[in-house]
Amino acid sequence: MQAIILAAGKGKRLRPLTLKIPKPLVHLAGKPLLEHTFNELPDNITEVILVVGHRADQIKKHFGSYFNGKKIKYVKQMAQKGTFHALRVAKKLLDKNFLVLMADDIYTKKDLESLINHDQAILVKQITGPSERFGTCVIKRGLLRGIAEKQKGIKFKYVNCGAYILTHSIFHEPIVYGSNREELLSYMVGTLGQKELVKAIKATRWFPIASVEDLKEAEKYI
Repeated sequence: MQAIILAAGKGKRLRPLTLKIPKPLVHLAGKPLLEHTFNELPDNITEVILVVGHRADQIKKHFGSYFNGKKIKYVKQMAQKGTFHALRVAKKLLDKNFLVLMADDIYTKKDLESLINHDQAILVKQITGPSERFGTCVIKRGLLRGIAEKQKGIKFKYVNCGAYILTHSIFHEPIVYGSNREELLSYMVGTLGQKELVKAIKATRWFPIASVEDLKEAEKYI
């Protein structure tokens, strides 16, 4: 099975750590973020497609064409046009089913193994405090029925972890654009869940890394 990891971002909110290196190579607990992702991939993931952009040469030099038992292919996202655009540039390389991950999020192998047991699924995390950073997942009977806009003041909800097992059905969804005309994969997975079965898998542990504070928080547990 394939995994596609979106690793093209500039990591502006992690500056000054990302002034000279790409965000996926920022260290967490002694190793680059992207190495943590590789270490947590399920055993039956045999090939990884890395969508790279900012300082792509550094990522290629570090991981090469084979890393931690996984074959690696690289695709360049020339312009930063969003997460779905990153997926689209690799479309021709993707098999029938594929695992999609964000390079700057820390997942667990157990959760990813649960995810790939389904044809289409999304990893979600239950939170009990207000958070305006993530889309709210609408879940009914264990299935995703939509992803709502980020909302202020919500005290209890499931949020999207940015990890999916998808098929080529996602490429038939109308593109959802953000305020800067970026193509938003997360909300497109939400509209897909209104038409097809998308299982919601509850994460046991997940750390999104968007800031230095996030790094410090994750290091407490890793």
